[in-house]
Amino acid sequence: MPLGLAAADRPRARLARGAAGMIDRQAWKPIGVAAMEAAALDTVRVRGSALVVAGPGTGKTELLGQRAAYLLQTGGCIFPRRILAISFKRDAASNLRDRVERRCGPALARRLDSMTFDAFAKQILDRFWPALPAHLAFKGAYGIAPFVNNAAFSDLQRSATWGLYQEGHPAHWAKALIGKDVTTSGINGVTLDAFNKSIQALRLEPLTITDYAQYLQLVQLRATLTSPTPQFGFAMIGRLAQAIVAGNPQVRRALCATYGQVFLDEFQDTTSVQYDLIATIFKGTETSLVAVGDDKQRIMGWAGAREDVFAAFSADFLGGPDDLGRVVLTQNFRSNARIVEILNGLKQRLAPSEPDFIAARPAPNLPSAEICSILVADDEDAEAAAVAKRVAAAIKSGVDPRQIGLLVRQKANDWEARLSAAFSAAGLAFRNEDRDVGGAAIQDLMTEAYSRVVVDMLELLCRRHGGVLWTTALSHLATVAGLSPDDDPEIERVLALSLADFHDAHRLTGLATPAAIEAALGQIESFLQLPRLKSIMPQYAVGDFFERIRSATKAFLIECAKPAGSWLEVIARFRGEGQTPLLTITKSKGLEYDLVILLGLNDDQWWSFSKNPAEGRSVFFVAASRARDRLLMTRCGTDRNASIAEIFHALAAVGVTQQKV
Repeated sequence: MPLGLAAADRPRARLARGAAGMIDRQAWKPIGVAAMEAAALDTVRVRGSALVVAGPGTGKTELLGQRAAYLLQTGGCIFPRRILAISFKRDAASNLRDRVERRCGPALARRLDSMTFDAFAKQILDRFWPALPAHLAFKGAYGIAPFVNNAAFSDLQRSATWGLYQEGHPAHWAKALIGKDVTTSGINGVTLDAFNKSIQALRLEPLTITDYAQYLQLVQLRATLTSPTPQFGFAMIGRLAQAIVAGNPQVRRALCATYGQVFLDEFQDTTSVQYDLIATIFKGTETSLVAVGDDKQRIMGWAGAREDVFAAFSADFLGGPDDLGRVVLTQNFRSNARIVEILNGLKQRLAPSEPDFIAARPAPNLPSAEICSILVADDEDAEAAAVAKRVAAAIKSGVDPRQIGLLVRQKANDWEARLSAAFSAAGLAFRNEDRDVGGAAIQDLMTEAYSRVVVDMLELLCRRHGGVLWTTALSHLATVAGLSPDDDPEIERVLALSLADFHDAHRLTGLATPAAIEAALGQIESFLQLPRLKSIMPQYAVGDFFERIRSATKAFLIECAKPAGSWLEVIARFRGEGQTPLLTITKSKGLEYDLVILLGLNDDQWWSFSKNPAEGRSVFFVAASRARDRLLMTRCGTDRNASIAEIFHALAAVGVTQQKV
């Protein structure tokens, strides 16, 4: 949906049609759930804004899905205005979109724009770049800049010190623009870490430069603006988008006319760049905002997460007559009572004033040590064997391998090597979701729109009758064609006939060899049309990102065809079916597992804990709260753990014991 389409620009006939069939607000009931926590239901129905502190397992995604359904079905979001839902990860944005469609149908769900912060900022820049002030102007085409490493930063410093007094050089231009004295010693005194963090404080409109790190950001920006093909990092894209809105009231009015409701998910990880963009657009307007997050789970401080973002939101968006204020959800629908007891113990070190979580279901009738304990092994080999033994026992008891999460603080590749022999000996399959294949992490590849579309199409071609797959493929076909079969039965008929012809002409049988995979992907891309596939996600529009995802998808499918197997076997391997996932705690955010095994509870894995205990506590809390039924942790008896003694004390305080294995 294009940004900035004001209500006055939409046909009145559509307005009348959109208003028909609304449910009375008092008669509306949550869809697909037996009950909701009272505070959550209040948030669903709020007329104004709200800040929701939603601890683990409290159903924050369900809350947002129900609120979207409520607004769309009752006219709370008046047609033709839309709902903007901002998430941090593409899979979270996709999950919310799917949930809303299940709750209220595709026709209403199309009025929800669910995307990441980066995609939202990029859409603003892509559409409104001509509105940038003259000193930030460029010709419109740009690429995504790589992260600045030590070598690139040293080059920037050298260039800036040399060009400080050279007419026309970006360093001289930036010095003249800010009107302050700049010295070479000041430039050379900036560290790479300070430079990377300074984007969070930099403001381009009005221009605010308070230190040398921000000055170097301006120098780098000027250098790329004047290059043949500018390149911006996503944080700079956010700053440019904010500059557009701040300097152009008409752009701001267009965005506010489009979006009557805004959802902000995982709010605790919001950076200053992201918050400033949202505040610049919506502060002081009639648009209602609901921010949902948990400051106990703030684990993105290293990436610029703003520490005072909850207080800032309260000051900027709450206090109106229709606002709900700050709401705390306490009902934990994920974990059993024993796990929740442990989480409450950990919470005392993170937010002692908040009420305890309440478990929605009891603990199983098992000894406490079987629900949660620390496994202590003699060495790394014994540790790996103990993990494989627990995984095998869980699978034998009926747990799906994908519902067992092997979590690590860091270095998933190293853990893959450590576990491989023990898992192979036990006849178990596991997968390092962090592993790079062809330029993309496996976990990221599973959520990419391109990968999902082509693999779903491959599976359809494997089957004589599509069933649910047929509906999914038809939806993909409509999406890439930019059509909506729900609006016109004739469109659905034409798409269905086209899909049926393709299905009949390109059935997949036999073994999925590398050559056959390459040929099948080519046929699917030709049928769906590659330019249209490239247009389905904003991040595919610039640079080589789309080509990297294409290449990685093909490379991983071919890898999954070794050893040779049927098409359905290869597709199952690609999706990780039957394979226990190994991933970092950071990548586990938003996921949940029947059994969580946290590997390497020691100083080596948690080396940064002593430098930032607050974030370390939050990271551990995130890991523990992924568990639905059982939580196991491992360490070797020879491991050092003095730096994380606090974690061991907290666990001991709630009765978690250590077991020799």
